[in-house]
Amino acid sequence: MPSLSARIVNLFLPMLGIKSFFSEPEKVAARIRKMREKGPDLPGKYIHRDFDIHVAHDRGYPVYTFTPKGGVTPGAPHILYLHGGGYIMDVASAHWGFVARLCKAVGASATVPLYPLAPESKAEKTLPKMQMLYQDLAAAHGAQNITVMGDSAGGGMTLTLSQMLRDEGAPLPAQLVLLSPWLDATGTHPMQPELEKRDRMLALVGLKESGRMYAGNLPVTDPRVSPLFGDLHGLPPIQMFAGTWDILLPDARRLKEKADTSDNAPTVEYHEYKDMFHVWMLLPIREGKKAMRQIVEFMKRA
Repeated sequence: MPSLSARIVNLFLPMLGIKSFFSEPEKVAARIRKMREKGPDLPGKYIHRDFDIHVAHDRGYPVYTFTPKGGVTPGAPHILYLHGGGYIMDVASAHWGFVARLCKAVGASATVPLYPLAPESKAEKTLPKMQMLYQDLAAAHGAQNITVMGDSAGGGMTLTLSQMLRDEGAPLPAQLVLLSPWLDATGTHPMQPELEKRDRMLALVGLKESGRMYAGNLPVTDPRVSPLFGDLHGLPPIQMFAGTWDILLPDARRLKEKADTSDNAPTVEYHEYKDMFHVWMLLPIREGKKAMRQIVEFMKRA
């Protein structure tokens, strides 16, 4: 059974407005305008107490770098974190909190790009920017010392980025961590309508609209938009988390199955939590703390 704190969070999730956002695609354009006026959440004061935070704007979008005030632990990786939000929503306070807790747990530094969002920027423009950022980080830290991770859409982008790097023969990161990843933007899996009734954050109609806006001129089945349909050969080890009350659960299960049955595919360490909701691992609840320990163990093994 989920912890009491997890059940309370799940009860109040609709109050965040994310479910209604993804349930009413006719209102998405107006809501996006409102989000852009507000801007992204910024790291809180408690994060500044523990980290030196540098913000670079020379790439055309903000890039945040976290460095522990006491210095990076020798041997710790550098984390490239790609936030979720359906490719259309800004980074949220939960993302900053998760990155800070993870960096403290492993003594790591991290880079968090506030990548260009849809519909203003499409996959064909956004992904090359993330490739360039990754390659610069690889040159600075060594590709073998980088962990790329992301939640939801950011989890999908994490897998897409690694596929694109492999296809270009670029050095690959040491490992990937996918948190409730969005891997198939078609929203056509037969399990999803039933899962939608339990998922208190996401709705299929809104996901499909978000995927369409991000895809632009690409078909939503293109691996740059839906990396589940891409080739897995030669990719680094993957750790993946999903919850059984998440509408994206079938994506995770299919990726695990594909990796297990494909030649030269990476190992996928898969953690499925019963009765847990979308991106629960970002929160400091009992289940989130357990996921954090599992992520730290996975990163140390690399």
